[in-house]
Order: sequence, then structure tokens, then C-alpha cells
Amino acid sequence: MSHRRILHAADIHLDSPLQKLDAYEDAPVDEIREASRRALENMTQLAIDEQVDLVVIAGDLYDGDWPDQNTGLFFVKQASRLVQEGIHVAVIRGNHDAANKMTSNLPLPKNPDGSDILLSEKKVDQRVLEDLGIVIHGRSYAKRAETGDMAAEYPAPIGGMFNLGILHTGLSGLDGHDPYAPCSPQQLADKGYDYWALGHIHLRGEHQIEGTAPVVFSGNIQGRHIRESGPKGCLLVDLDARNQTERRFMPLDVVRFETFDANASQWSHTDELMDAYEAWMNDQLEQAENRLLVTRVILSGQSSLHHQWMREQSNLEASLRATSVTHGHGQVWLERLKIKTSAEVDHSPAEQHDTNQEGPLHSILSVVEELKSGGGDSDWMASEITPLLKKLPTEFSGDQAPIRLDNPEECHEWIEAATTELLARLQGGKR
Repeated sequence: MSHRRILHAADIHLDSPLQKLDAYEDAPVDEIREASRRALENMTQLAIDEQVDLVVIAGDLYDGDWPDQNTGLFFVKQASRLVQEGIHVAVIRGNHDAANKMTSNLPLPKNPDGSDILLSEKKVDQRVLEDLGIVIHGRSYAKRAETGDMAAEYPAPIGGMFNLGILHTGLSGLDGHDPYAPCSPQQLADKGYDYWALGHIHLRGEHQIEGTAPVVFSGNIQGRHIRESGPKGCLLVDLDARNQTERRFMPLDVVRFETFDANASQWSHTDELMDAYEAWMNDQLEQAENRLLVTRVILSGQSSLHHQWMREQSNLEASLRATSVTHGHGQVWLERLKIKTSAEVDHSPAEQHDTNQEGPLHSILSVVEELKSGGGDSDWMASEITPLLKKLPTEFSGDQAPIRLDNPEECHEWIEAATTELLARLQGGKR
């Protein structure tokens, strides 16, 4: 069999809702809202331009049930373009678009060989593409929380063919992700397939055991928030006559998220921060090419500017936004400034004597440390803040709430920020 080409993508999350970005008056809401659609269009065009034989989407094509039919219609249009070019398409459902979550469905175009684009959720679907020498093994999610070992049900490979496994999985050993369809790289290797196209983990990466078939997460095609930073896209997988693969990453994103994470201990004046941010931003703009760049600034470390920045945080954020606008050529939007600095330690004998004494500062730090070590900060915050949140207008509820009390990391950040600001006010006279 001669050269063949597969496009491996996953986690498109088509029309994924904005995550609080529209709460900012100057946010490029329309560009970000449309980003997943533009990235999918880029994927379709790439497949056509690169003369791809098969497009694989390894779960979470959608972000959940559609608010209206337009989301589904948009994918129908892209899928139709692919099959009209003679390109096969294979899609599995993931946890976000599992069969029992989707109340709306639209008829999809058929593949060039008459087969369905969407693989079954009832059993492992096996598709033999004789003209390509490829056999597809894949199964959709029937429900959101598929916590069983789905990989165990995948059949033995078919000899003489390129065996492609498609699975939406948390893959054992990867922290910070829901353990859906858990399995191990060794288990996938033991199946004897030639390539595993995985979805669910949004960070691109390869996890095969050395000497075995590639086990690959393509990552999502478009970052959705600041924690999904860097280039996002798909993989082009080239197959040779011996069914060996070469893999190339191809960016598809139209909005790129990046974080300027800086140790502020090196600066003695705010202008130095501005100069450093501008230089970093220019470098990121070059890498982002013509994409919209969404940035976050995080300042950490001991700094002589700590008290000043805490008192003037809104002004500092406005200055950074102005730098983004002035020097970003209309391509940069600052999403947020986070100040995690601490005041410089005064090593004078008098200060050392003060810090060794019991007092209000010591008590504050003791309470904070107790909350951190006990892991109960989110429970405590929920009991204290929930009555206040209930008094806010309804537009500040749900995804637009100022804080998600069910998110321990966010609660922890609020405690850190409140502690820093309180200490800054109490120590304001100490320079």
C-alpha cells in the first residue's frame, strides 16, 4: 500500500461558552466566541489542502447539548465539504457529547463508502477501508461518565492492515483529569494496533512505551481559556508502505492564550515591569503570527514594589492594558493581572524582634496556614460567602459568579489574594 495521510484531531468543543470573558467591557468577545468555529474551518481546509485520506475526531466534537440547531448545522457543513472531496471521516462521542447528553441530532452526510461518520456507542465499531488498507476501531460514549475499561473491549487487529484505535480516555497516570475510560499505555500497546488516536486530554503529547505503536493525544484545536496556552491544532499522520508513521503538528487556533509569569524581585520600578512585558509581548506576537493574543500577567516573588502594587492594582492593570493596546497592533488583549508577590523581608534587628512576637500579623498568618494545611479552605469560604453571593443580581450567578466555590484552586487563590492585601494594609508603613 502506498502513502496515506490521516488527520488526527480531538476536543473541538464546538461553540463552547465563554468563561467569564464577556464580563470585561473591552474583551474581544465576538472573536473568542467564534474561535472554535474558525478553528474547525481551518481543520477542514487543511485536510483538503493536504489531500488527507481520513479525518479522525477522537471525542468531544461538541461541548454539550446545543442551545439551538446552528451548532450542529455548522459541523454538517464542514463534514459535507470533507466527504465531497472524497475524504473519510470517523467521529466518536466523548464525555461532553455523550449519546445520553445530546437531545438534538441532525442527519450527517455519509462517508464516500456509504458508512456513517459517527461511530456507535453500543459496541466497538470496526470500519474497514479496503482502498486505504486501514481498519478503524472506535467506540463512542453512551453516557458522560464512562468509568469502565472501554479499551478491554477493543478487538484484535486485522492482519495486513493499518489498525487505528480511537479512544476518548483519561489514560492512567495523567493527573488533573477525570478518569474516564481509564487504561494504561501498556494495555494499549498489547492490543497490537499501529496507532492510537486519543482524545480528552487537551495537552498534546505522546505516551507510548518505547518500541511500541504511537499512543497520542492531539490536544484540542483551540484553547478555551488562559490555562490552555500555546499553539493548538491537530496532527497529520503519514503512513508509509510498511505502516510506519510520521507525525506533524499543524496549528489551527485563531486565538492564542499565553501567560507572562514573572519574578518581580528583579525590579525596583514599575517601568521595568512595563518594559519586560512589552518585550515578552512582542516575542509572543511574532510566534502567534496573525492570531489574537490573550495574555495574563502573574507577578510573584519578594518585591520592594509589593505594597504599592497592592494599593494600586487597578491602575497597574490599566497600564498593562494600555501597553497591550499601544504596542500590540490591535492583536493583544490583557485578560487579567494577578499579583502574588510578597513584601521584602526586613532583616534589621528591630524587625526580627517584631516578627518573633505574638501579635495580629502572626495570628493572621497562622489562620491562613491552618486553612491551607487542613484543605478546608473551600468549605470555610462556602459557608462564609454563599449568603453574600445570594444577594447579588442573577446576572452574577452560575458561570458569571465572581468566584466558583466548588473550585478549590480558585478559593485558594482568593485566600492568598486577601491575605496579601490585608498584610499590605497592615504593614503599609514598613518600606
